[in-house]
Amino acid sequence: MDPAIDITTADLSLDDEGRDLWDEVMPYLSQAFTGSDSAFLDALEAAGRGAGLTQRVPVAALLDAYTAGSEQVRRTLLGGSDVAAERKSLRLLGLEHTALTRLAAGYTGGLQETITRLRRLADESSPVDVESGAMKPGELGERLSLEVERCQRMDLPLGLVELAVGDGHSERHADGSYTTVLHDVGTCLRETLRRYDSVGLTQDGDFVLVLPDISRRGLAGAAERIRRHMDTCAARNAVPDLTFALAHYDYVDASATEMLAVLGRGLHEAQATRRPLSWV
Repeated sequence: MDPAIDITTADLSLDDEGRDLWDEVMPYLSQAFTGSDSAFLDALEAAGRGAGLTQRVPVAALLDAYTAGSEQVRRTLLGGSDVAAERKSLRLLGLEHTALTRLAAGYTGGLQETITRLRRLADESSPVDVESGAMKPGELGERLSLEVERCQRMDLPLGLVELAVGDGHSERHADGSYTTVLHDVGTCLRETLRRYDSVGLTQDGDFVLVLPDISRRGLAGAAERIRRHMDTCAARNAVPDLTFALAHYDYVDASATEMLAVLGRGLHEAQATRRPLSWV
């Protein structure tokens, strides 16, 4: 700090918010007086970002803290013996609009980071995949296990469909367009299925449909309805290539884990042989 400017936050009558803010930016104040204000403004933006992240101080209080501190610094300068006090005071006053803008920008950035982090946490804790609206793999396994128990207890048949979109997992991460595809396919599936059917995702990102109390013929018909509906439902974007693997149990005598494993192998075989639909 410029020895000619012997000002610290202890010399200023500031509240807690003001002291915290000016403690962060005071080391860069002398550079601002000499015309190199970038470090001072960067420090303000960093302080604003920190306040936005922690949410301990409202943005209005933060801006007021800067204004009050700036006024007191100018008053202290003019009341001292620095021969360049007036020039420095005017320099600080001229920076006020830019300083407040950078402070607010930092606060906004910190707030946006906080919102993004909270959304990510919400997405991670949600049983539903955000992109497709389908159940996540863990939730799918639990739901299928419940349906297996129910079908065994009530002696009901059970149909399963695994549905792959496209012909390779590499395209899932090639660009952001696949997010739109997932959303469209998930929407189309929910519009087509019965209210008590379930839609989930495998670890590989393929869709699995759980259709209790359905005949083998009804399962085939459901797959055909899905294919036809996809042509119109996803028409606003390119209609994706679909590969179906179907499994039907007149009597449910396998576990959910076994069913998903068999279904997955059937889908991979169908993709390898380029068949659009395969029974397993």
